[in-house]
Amino acid sequence: MDFIDQILNQARNTLVCPVCKNRYEDERLRFRGFIDNTYIFQGFCASGHEPTAVTYLASLHRLEKPIGTYFHNISGDIVSNEQFLDAEKIINSHKGKISELFQDK
Repeated sequence: MDFIDQILNQARNTLVCPVCKNRYEDERLRFRGFIDNTYIFQGFCASGHEPTAVTYLASLHRLEKPIGTYFHNISGDIVSNEQFLDAEKIINSHKGKISELFQDK
């Protein structure tokens, strides 16, 4: 079993729907990526609650428990192609730090 499989199994045993506290069924918890020791999953509750993006911090040395788990509701409309292209233009034309794009003006 490789490291990603270990993290995925740990997440399946640890993560629950933040609304009803039921565990995600195997096919309803999807691995989306990782940065360093932060793993990103998307959870779909079998009871029909909103899909949730989960950022899951796992220790590289200890796999018994995660360091932390954070839930982010996914809601709203699907991003249109036009909205995506507009965002791409803004990002590509920006010359400062990427975080500046997300600050309130």
